[in-house]
Amino acid sequence: KKTFQGSFRACHDTVKPHNFYRNCLSDLCLSDGARLILCQVLETYAATCRKHGAVVHDWRMPSGC
Repeated sequence: KKTFQGSFRACHDTVKPHNFYRNCLSDLCLSDGARLILCQVLETYAATCRKHGAVVHDWRMPSGC
């Protein structure tokens, strides 16, 4: 968890992660933990962060995406 927080640390104040987290958790439960779902949610959050001008650090390597 700390790795992801570090990757997205500059974004959390701009784009609150709560809804992304809740949706991701739900999707992962429904898909039996499919890595693809996690990667898609993280990509969407990263894109939303960048759209709002926040710097997103490398999240693909730490997450295995």
